Amino acid sequence: MLFGWRVFVFALALHKDLLGIPQVRFRAGHDDNDLKMMQDMYGWMEQILRACDAEILPHRKYLESMGDATHECGSARMGADPKTNVLNSYCQSHDVKNLFVNDGSCFVSLPGTNGTTLTIIALAWRASEYLADRLKKGELS
Repeated sequence: MLFGWRVFVFALALHKDLLGIPQVRFRAGHDDNDLKMMQDMYGWMEQILRACDAEILPHRKYLESMGDATHECGSARMGADPKTNVLNSYCQSHDVKNLFVNDGSCFVSLPGTNGTTLTIIALAWRASEYLADRLKKGELS
């Protein structure tokens, strides 16, 4: 296990962007079980639609490409302690007071299994109201 970790770190050091920042490289694909689950999902979906007397239009059964629906999170963690977190509870930077980060990077972990979009919208709305209030009070320029 330790050997695999060393190889991974070495592989990271080999691939760098234009600024010299190590880049993560990985290989991923669908296996037989993924294809079987997809067929099962489409089968159940069609069975439910038929039971509702719905018209099933021609469609293509497929799996999305790996990485097509990624949810990167956690690069600018939200929390009360500026020593261990980048943002406060309003997605405002602890260090740069007029910087607000309104995306998934504020999450400490991936929130649930239904994606991040609605949570990002709610946090952005909350941060916007906080920002507007601070601007009205003259606390931010």
